[in-house]
Amino acid sequence: MKRILLALLVVVVLAGAFIGCQRQEEAETAEVEPAAEQLHIGIAAASFDDKWMSYMHEGFEVAAEDADVRITMVDGRNDSSIQQGQIDTFITQGVDAIILVPIQVQSMAPILDEAEAAGIPVVAVNRLPAEPELNRLATFVGSNEEFAGRVQGEAIAEMLGGEGDVVIIWGEIGHPAQIGRTKGTKEILDQYPGINVVREDTSVWQRANALSLMENWIQAGFNIDAVIANNDESAIGAAMALEQVGMLEDVFIAGVDATPDALQFMKEGKIDVTVFQDAYGQGYACIDAAIKAVNGEELPQITDIPFLPVMPDQVDEFLALWGVE
Repeated sequence: MKRILLALLVVVVLAGAFIGCQRQEEAETAEVEPAAEQLHIGIAAASFDDKWMSYMHEGFEVAAEDADVRITMVDGRNDSSIQQGQIDTFITQGVDAIILVPIQVQSMAPILDEAEAAGIPVVAVNRLPAEPELNRLATFVGSNEEFAGRVQGEAIAEMLGGEGDVVIIWGEIGHPAQIGRTKGTKEILDQYPGINVVREDTSVWQRANALSLMENWIQAGFNIDAVIANNDESAIGAAMALEQVGMLEDVFIAGVDATPDALQFMKEGKIDVTVFQDAYGQGYACIDAAIKAVNGEELPQITDIPFLPVMPDQVDEFLALWGVE
């Protein structure tokens, strides 16, 4: 019954999700303009161990090759003190621009102070800082996190027929994506008096943590009609836990990112909706933005890389974007 409902809901959910959102040509990115002379861009990544981020890193590398710029990419290991030291090194080396995946958006001011003093533009990506830090960037490259959460909330509400018990699996607490996606989801769920959020907790974006969290909720006896996860890795972990106890067919699952693994789970009927976040596109666009910043070109405060809802009948289309047949 669950899968029959999904087929009927595809058109409804997609129509609602696209109101006010213009769909880009399936996540294609514009070609990067080559720099007049080879520039050196320092990229302060948050973590080399994050699977989704690895696609962003690939975007950096391909765009740098296309534009003939030199990049140095370092691993912050999710430690803001390490990242600060790496920024210090970039400034000492005299890089032309810095691309920053901030580990703590609340601690960006010292980084921006140093970069401004050295005359080095900073492009931040994926994790949206608040003012005044946002206004001090050359641009922010990323996606509207609340939109992704609203897509999830609307899809699950429709699948449940407006009634049911939902659990929410957060990403890293305090991360802008965790905050924005959860907020967007709850904005939608709050419109349905018959839907109850019975449990919420963090997986810190990790599949294994989500699996363990879901196992605990199942063992505690909570009624669960749907799972809304802040990312696909957490959705996959929840699906694995439910499948182990024969509950998967009775529970709807929503994720975010549309990673190849999640799309495969969706193809197998184990995840019901996800939202494509173009990691590669974010990385690629950063290189273009950094080159333009160095050249003194005007950039928007926010360079938006749109989220796109993904339903089961679109899986092959999005797998093709990852080069998966």
